[in-house]
Amino acid sequence: MNIEWKSILFVSITLIITLILIKIIDKKLKLNGEIKRKIFHVSMGLIMLTFPYIFTSVLSVGILGIIAICFLYFLRNTKLKDILGTALYSVERESMGEIFFAISVFLIFYLSKGNKILYSIPILILTFADTAAALIGKNYGKKNLAELNEDSKSLEGSFMFFMVAFMATLVPLLLHTQVGREECLIISTIVGFNVALIEMISHTGNDNLLIPLTTFALVATHIGLEVDYLRRNLLILGIIFILVTIANRVKAWSKLALVEILVTGYLTITLYGTYAIVPPLLLLLTVMRFPKIRENEKNNLYDARIIETNIIIGIAICGIVAITGWNKEFFMIYATCYTMHLVVNTFVRLKYYLNKSESDSILIAISKGIAFVFIPSLIVQKIVFNEFIQINMLILMILAVVLSALFICIKKKKTDVEEISIHNGYIHTKIVFILTTIISAVQFLQLV
Repeated sequence: MNIEWKSILFVSITLIITLILIKIIDKKLKLNGEIKRKIFHVSMGLIMLTFPYIFTSVLSVGILGIIAICFLYFLRNTKLKDILGTALYSVERESMGEIFFAISVFLIFYLSKGNKILYSIPILILTFADTAAALIGKNYGKKNLAELNEDSKSLEGSFMFFMVAFMATLVPLLLHTQVGREECLIISTIVGFNVALIEMISHTGNDNLLIPLTTFALVATHIGLEVDYLRRNLLILGIIFILVTIANRVKAWSKLALVEILVTGYLTITLYGTYAIVPPLLLLLTVMRFPKIRENEKNNLYDARIIETNIIIGIAICGIVAITGWNKEFFMIYATCYTMHLVVNTFVRLKYYLNKSESDSILIAISKGIAFVFIPSLIVQKIVFNEFIQINMLILMILAVVLSALFICIKKKKTDVEEISIHNGYIHTKIVFILTTIISAVQFLQLV
């Protein structure tokens, strides 16, 4: 495979020249830090849009991505930061956005496999919608949707993101595809609405990764659908929105957490299938019930980042299934993942908020996870695929559920007071991730 060094050199030199020009302009005009960052963001986005025309090799784009990441890391951690890095590092908030940008461009280029529409729409939205939302939100945003430690997000900025994302999807579909007009409008609405919600719940620059990948997944899965299916998907999105609005009456979640639940529900249905909503929905409905919320828990508000720790593995599995088509083979692994999350969360509630003993907390948590998520998911497996999983996999999954309770107990052995936090959420996620990976590896070996 030929490496296109001329194209790599062109993009690399353009990156450096852009940084130098922004530095020169800043000296004369004294630009705001956010303005400088967005000028660089748009400049690089426009250059990335040329990739399908100047690159034919995925390897070349991968090499360019590695060069860019190394350069940006060097720029961030050396004195060069004060010379060329003002366009990227003059804002106060912590962000890995520039690194995520490079990674997302490579992934979209690889996944699109030369399809210019599938490549260009995610990059267009990343380039222009994200910039418009940030500038409008910062200068004109009045209604802040964030709570607790969530990144500040304004309703005005999010609405602008939706409008730009809608147009960035609609125009390419109308001009460069054979998709019908109604279909284009529905797809653009679905894409714009979902990625606007993704932008709401993003933090530390991860929108530069989540937005293009979500856009790609939505366009790729919707562009070939008949209008009746698209209408159905739009109806599903509306129903989920209504349910989440009703759920807002329960004060266990922040507004942005509910936004994350909405996005998760729709992505789960579109990437995996309607039946796949059962495990996460059962987790959501039972995690703060059986036993019901006590008075000392009512001040615990689950924010978007904590919800993220409970759904990130499940969404990743949905993405794998969408690519591989292993719906039947991975459904119970997917369900086991959510079962373990329920077990871990229940153990923490029982031990630290309801003052149960460790042994009682473990036993009740395992029983609750199996009864409320695992067994119903087995029934769904039988109804949808007309078969149960193999006995050896069933034993392995139940063992993983038991181990999740034991591991969280060991991990919290020296903890006297537990709090609902992103740090603790990711401790729980690591346990679930390790066990889910083991089960997935065993299943994969059986498949191949």
